[in-house]
Amino acid sequence: MAFEIELKFVHVDLSVVREKLSALGGLCKGRHLERNVVFDSPQREMKEEGKLLRLRTKQWKDSHETVLTLKLPPKGDIPEDVKIYDERETLVESFDGTYAILEGLGYDGAFRYDKMREEWMLDNVVICLDELSFDTVIELEGERDDILSLAEKLVLPKESASTATYHELHKAYRERLGLAPQDSFYFSEEECQSLLKTL
Repeated sequence: MAFEIELKFVHVDLSVVREKLSALGGLCKGRHLERNVVFDSPQREMKEEGKLLRLRTKQWKDSHETVLTLKLPPKGDIPEDVKIYDERETLVESFDGTYAILEGLGYDGAFRYDKMREEWMLDNVVICLDELSFDTVIELEGERDDILSLAEKLVLPKESASTATYHELHKAYRERLGLAPQDSFYFSEEECQSLLKTL
């Protein structure tokens, strides 16, 4: 069992943050394409209980991996200025095989989402520069005090801080534009191939 502590910053210029990270001595760990499927029961019980069951593929230039993750709401008092999950995850050999197992257990692919992620490390914090189909997002993951300290060092605007999930951010985006509700947000196959060429 491990706790994931994170804070997102939305509508931030990735190039500006990248320059600041480089100037501060941050370590860039490269970019990869992530494709995710979130599973739930037909009655969407996991969503109602604040749980997340996700199957993710990560594609680098010359390698890939598949990860199965379960996120549970933490017990006890938790701070409101960061997002905390009780996170459990493991590498799995086969995306298709794991997908079939989850379906066999009665889960279905409730929605899917993609993002291009560039990872950095600085001051014991993992910094993710995420490009999604609808926005750009900075995600800081580490200990709470380290996250808040680094956010100040990077001059990330407090008004853009968010503890929302990517699904919630996408929902709010569609509502702002008066678009019909849609859970999934992903790149087309052509967009994915184009993004992979940039790795």
